[in-house]
Amino acid sequence: MKSYKKGEYGYLKKYRNSKLIASIVFLLLIAFIVATVIIMFGDTKRVAIVFAILMALPLAKFIIAYILCLKFKPLTMEDYEYIKANSKDCFKDLSFDISITQYEGAKFYPAMLIKNGKVYAFVYDKNFSSKKKEYETWIKNTFSDTKYEYKVFVTDKLDEYVKKINSVSEANRNNKLIDVYIKELIFEKGV
Repeated sequence: MKSYKKGEYGYLKKYRNSKLIASIVFLLLIAFIVATVIIMFGDTKRVAIVFAILMALPLAKFIIAYILCLKFKPLTMEDYEYIKANSKDCFKDLSFDISITQYEGAKFYPAMLIKNGKVYAFVYDKNFSSKKKEYETWIKNTFSDTKYEYKVFVTDKLDEYVKKINSVSEANRNNKLIDVYIKELIFEKGV
């Protein structure tokens, strides 16, 4: 089974599946411990039940992570192939399945290019026109504590996105290092 890193196409699906499997395993372990204690002792007033109680915390963590990712819509294979076929040299610099979490919630960006002082992101959102500023602000907030100023552009139109990413010039050596730093900051803020 292929392992996916953050930013690779297919990461979200793999992440979701891993959280679902972990949730099921913890749920089964808790049920097994509780059932074993009840069968052996006839009640749950034994010290062994503490193990089941302690497993409830990681179970809750995995369930919450799974539920959070359910609302995210990853890039369809058709759109991925379209971007791949129509993007020039910038395809190697693209990141996929990017989420940014903050106290208020989470935003998901199926495709993102961070290159040469610019961040271009693509989203699926039927209410995008009213939320465009919000999507841009969430990206800007990830690197607001740095001294770097990046221009942020977010769209829900695939043709417009491909046109924008193809217009980005190649970064020089210093800008490439800054791009890597900004990308790491964005990756840290998500799942």
